[in-house]
Amino acid sequence: MKTILINIILALTTSAFGQTKHDTIYLKQQAKSYLTKMYIKKQYDSASAMWDKKVFLEMEDFYNKRNKEHLTDTNLYNRIKADVKKYYAKLSSYSIDKFLGTTVELDNGYKMGYVFYQFTQTLKGNRTTDKTMLLFFSADGGKTWVLQDWTVKWIADQVDKKLL
Repeated sequence: MKTILINIILALTTSAFGQTKHDTIYLKQQAKSYLTKMYIKKQYDSASAMWDKKVFLEMEDFYNKRNKEHLTDTNLYNRIKADVKKYYAKLSSYSIDKFLGTTVELDNGYKMGYVFYQFTQTLKGNRTTDKTMLLFFSADGGKTWVLQDWTVKWIADQVDKKLL
């Protein structure tokens, strides 16, 4: 179902919004850099520095609802990092198989970029291939970008359910 939804979103956004070649090339490079840091080299600190603050707000809400504890700032950062390290401990391989497409749109003065990709991971001895996306935001016309990676929330959910 997730793969079907991503394919539909990719098809709709590709046909519905204009994109600049420079932005799409740049975002693909940034996605590759981020994914390599986060999942292949397992460099959480370096990778998380690329996150949009909305990732932390969403994760704060997630932990507050699930664990009935109020985490902010350093405690929140350390909790996310601890969960990701549990994922890293079970992750024996990760590869970026291919980039499926990149779309850039302008919305209320903000540039938003969607980078769709396919990856294969071996987690707890199980090899799976899936498709997902990274969402990029720029408030300055594409000069600087931050990203949202919602796999982080999936990781925290798996740890919360004691599946990792």
